[in-house]
Amino acid sequence: MSENEKHLENKVIILNGFSNDEIVNIMRVVKKEFETPGDLIFAKTTPNSIKMTLNELIEDLSEDHAYLKANPPQIPGKE
Repeated sequence: MSENEKHLENKVIILNGFSNDEIVNIMRVVKKEFETPGDLIFAKTTPNSIKMTLNELIEDLSEDHAYLKANPPQIPGKE
């Protein structure tokens, strides 16, 4: 696999048609099955993502995931 396709090694779960509550439940169940659940990428389809090729979408999600792992969001009150 070329360096340009490295993102295709990521574990990506794309959800379509589920409510937010259903998505949270699915994520909880799936994460329990993996030793490193933080490596999983979950995504809900959007009007923009549904028009992308699968390769483009996985690449975009992988870039976002890498950024968030390197720059985790600050949660107020949690230091």
